[in-house]
Amino acid sequence: MCNRITCRGLLRFGLTTLLLCTLGMAPRPSSEKHLWELVSASSSPDQRQTTRQPWIIREQKIRLHQTILDALRDPAPPVHSGIILDLTSDTSHEMVVDSTTPGALSTTVIQGHVRKVAHSDITLVIKDRSIAGTIRMDTRVFRIQSIGDGEHLLVELDPEKLPPD
Repeated sequence: MCNRITCRGLLRFGLTTLLLCTLGMAPRPSSEKHLWELVSASSSPDQRQTTRQPWIIREQKIRLHQTILDALRDPAPPVHSGIILDLTSDTSHEMVVDSTTPGALSTTVIQGHVRKVAHSDITLVIKDRSIAGTIRMDTRVFRIQSIGDGEHLLVELDPEKLPPD
């Protein structure tokens, strides 16, 4: 009987140790929540080259992270924080959501600002799996637009060169 208890105890200890080691090796979820990731430009020869408008500084395709988009769209949770906006390959900023309100035609309107940037403003409109909006930080202006087929474009604009309304 003493051997049986010892074997059970050893087996329980071994399984517990294995479980704890496995959990310890599991990848930890990132504390940062990126709303999108920048998509590297493909250099396909059949890609049509378009003439860029003079007020466009750069444009970059982005891929939305649907889980973050769904969380932003849901009005039930408290104000979201920690959402990261990747504006260029080397520039990321944290978005602070000031309000989430239902809009016309089943849209959700997000108003916010950029953390640690004194003169900033974010307005995003979410509909289904698409997003459009404007991000202003000091003198920099970014526009997000849907370009169809679930793809989006992040465009940095030069406000000085924009045509008058």
